[in-house]
Amino acid sequence: MIAPTPDVLALLEATFDAVVIMDDRGRILAFNESAEAMFGYRAADAIGRNVSMLMTATDRLHHDDHVKRYLGGGDARVLGKGRDVWVCHRDGSEFSVFLSVGRIPNSEPPQFVGFLHDTHLRRKALATLDHERQRNRLYLDLAQVMLVATDRNGIVQLVNQRAFRVLKRTNAEIMNRNWADNCVAPDDRAIARASIRTLLLSANDEPQSCEYHVRASDGEDRFITWRGVALHDPDGVARGIMLSGEDITDQRRAESEAHKALERMNSVARLATMGEMAAGISHELNQPLAAIANYSQACSRLLRVPSPDIPEVASALEQVSVQALRAGEIIRRIRSLVRNEDVRRETQDMNDLIREVHALLASDARVHDGRLALDLSQALPKVKVDGVQIQQVLMNLVHNAFEAQSNEINRAGHSGGAFEVLIATRPTPEGDVEVSVSDLGPGLAGDVEQKIFEPFFTTKATGTGLGLAISRSIIKAHDARLGYRANQPHGACFFFVLPAQQEPHP
Repeated sequence: MIAPTPDVLALLEATFDAVVIMDDRGRILAFNESAEAMFGYRAADAIGRNVSMLMTATDRLHHDDHVKRYLGGGDARVLGKGRDVWVCHRDGSEFSVFLSVGRIPNSEPPQFVGFLHDTHLRRKALATLDHERQRNRLYLDLAQVMLVATDRNGIVQLVNQRAFRVLKRTNAEIMNRNWADNCVAPDDRAIARASIRTLLLSANDEPQSCEYHVRASDGEDRFITWRGVALHDPDGVARGIMLSGEDITDQRRAESEAHKALERMNSVARLATMGEMAAGISHELNQPLAAIANYSQACSRLLRVPSPDIPEVASALEQVSVQALRAGEIIRRIRSLVRNEDVRRETQDMNDLIREVHALLASDARVHDGRLALDLSQALPKVKVDGVQIQQVLMNLVHNAFEAQSNEINRAGHSGGAFEVLIATRPTPEGDVEVSVSDLGPGLAGDVEQKIFEPFFTTKATGTGLGLAISRSIIKAHDARLGYRANQPHGACFFFVLPAQQEPHP
């Protein structure tokens, strides 16, 4: 057994890999420090022993056969080739290494050198990386939002299962294809491209939002609200984008259906209120119609006399015209209140809206033998509202106030004092507009006050319980709140505060 020269041994100690030199009988001739660290043996303990001591039980059985076959002129199954093998530590634990074995040139009898590179840590790192990759993929696929990543050119690099389900497409139909051209609805592709450009040009990592439709493979368009960020490389250059999209198609449809249902309920509520006020409205219409009939009969009589008074006939005809216009105006107001139109918010003067509906409300007051008073502040800012809806709320509140007082009178059997409803407007300290409807009736009990705005709750024997609930939803849609407070010295006061229309800056 010939030991390696000192120069060879010095070279072996300089390498980071474990190096083992053995003779033709498999006995270890050299065992460097890296080999000591790898296997847990000292060189003095390893030199002279068979190299099979470092092998697992399986490889140990075939090692001597490989050497004999090589020395006998057979094929080299190990020599000159690198491969991954498992080896055995001194403590009995097994680990993987990359083994390269070669014959030392001009060595007789033959000597062999083995270089062993520890791949255990690399394998462990790769396994950990693969585990993290699988876990991240699981997170992506469990997400209830669409996740899409593209490169700078909009080519899809990553997509999760939620996106596959929404788009109803396979991996091959989405990956490595242009996102906007392939998956976005045609009418919204310009929006998608613009949002990608904006993200790529952004200098920070703040998410940006946009909305557009994607088109599924069956042609269905889904409305998605997106949040996106740019993906930057270490030099700060945007190399792509990441998009998170929430499918709100069903939500928008539900909101649209709810809006339509609310509009239908509003229309029904207006019709119901007008029906309850029918007696007063008919009285309001009968006045100009009766006047028209009387003036027309007077004209007929005046024209039958031998010398008709033409100026008096003309005056009577003017009154016919005035009363006809009055009746037409009443009908116009009724039609505008019951017409089922889309919401149209316009800058309005709240006092003008109240005066416009005053005639109909005053007729309701006369039916209940009451009086409607106005206390309108002259220093009100403009408001942006749907006039018909606000008038509907006023009609409902005023009608409820008259009914409450009328019912109290009928219950008590006497008038109990003044029978009046007051509509008042005033500016608030914050510069907004408060509208209130007050009465001098019994007011609300504490338990009723807590429930009065709930749908289907009513204090009327024949009420639906929808009037105040719908009124509250209308006022809420105007970014305001319909509230109640006790009136002084007694009675009820319903009020709402509308935000003032902001004047444009010059």
